[in-house]
Amino acid sequence: MKTYSIRAMGSKILIAIDTENTHVMDEVFKARDWFEEWEEALSRFRISSELSQFNHHAGMPVKVSDSFFEVAVLAQQVSRKTNGMVSPLTLNALRSAGYTDSFDEIIKQTDIALNQLTPSFALGDQELELDPASQTVTIPYGAQIDFGGFAKGWAAHQTMLRLQKYAPLMVDAGGDIAVSGPLSNGEAWPIGISDPFNAEKDLELLSVTSGGIATSGRDYRRWIANNTLQHHIIDTRTQKPADTDVLTATVLAGTVMEAEMNAKMGLILGSAEGVAWLDAQSDLEYYLVLEEGAIIRSPEFEMTLWSKLWNPIENNLSI
Repeated sequence: MKTYSIRAMGSKILIAIDTENTHVMDEVFKARDWFEEWEEALSRFRISSELSQFNHHAGMPVKVSDSFFEVAVLAQQVSRKTNGMVSPLTLNALRSAGYTDSFDEIIKQTDIALNQLTPSFALGDQELELDPASQTVTIPYGAQIDFGGFAKGWAAHQTMLRLQKYAPLMVDAGGDIAVSGPLSNGEAWPIGISDPFNAEKDLELLSVTSGGIATSGRDYRRWIANNTLQHHIIDTRTQKPADTDVLTATVLAGTVMEAEMNAKMGLILGSAEGVAWLDAQSDLEYYLVLEEGAIIRSPEFEMTLWSKLWNPIENNLSI
């Protein structure tokens, strides 16, 4: 087992590949350049990024790069599937909540004074306009894009697709995890569900052979603004951080992008509506940790308690 980690997209990126072939690592090392290219296209925290420049042209079609267009297509599909509940058009709402800089910078501030107004239109009524023929994207006047979790899940999936021909692998992009298939010996990957109340512990260990896992949570990316605890998961119905009893939502699905979408829905909707939504979806399992510590999990969410230490990466596979 070989591992490689970098820092990108505001998160730790971990690649674990089940091989002892050192030449394969030459291919894995290319991931640093891939993530740099994607971040330069998709990050709202880089003034020079394609996304930052794009956000200055609301209301008009803009020709974009291949990566930008792919993520925009994904974001539009997710927005339509969730009736606008999970939308890329949340940047104004995030800024209004105080998320104006990278999280590493925000947590250095003890309190953030909010003076930005939330836009008046309802996010759920807005969506991207895409033209595949010209590869252009248009957003409504007054709106701005934050690709956020869309970009990380997509990047994890793309990295997995590019490297899976060399050996079985797992790509973890800040908790958005893509698994190519079982380990070389046919066994599953053990992936821990982190305890939101104790970062040093795992609540459970998942046994994962393929697909995607994602966790959406209010336990990490949160800050104080106007003496109020804020977080980065926006409820498009209110254009404010979601008021929910779900602290973290973990979903296992066919792809990491599906898992990311449904984890967000499970958190935003809260335990009652969230469980109803998740139960209505096909081919996924979920694990919700509520604010007071209670746990709700789907009936067939299979957990395996691993009795042996699995070195060298067991502790790095937590989400």
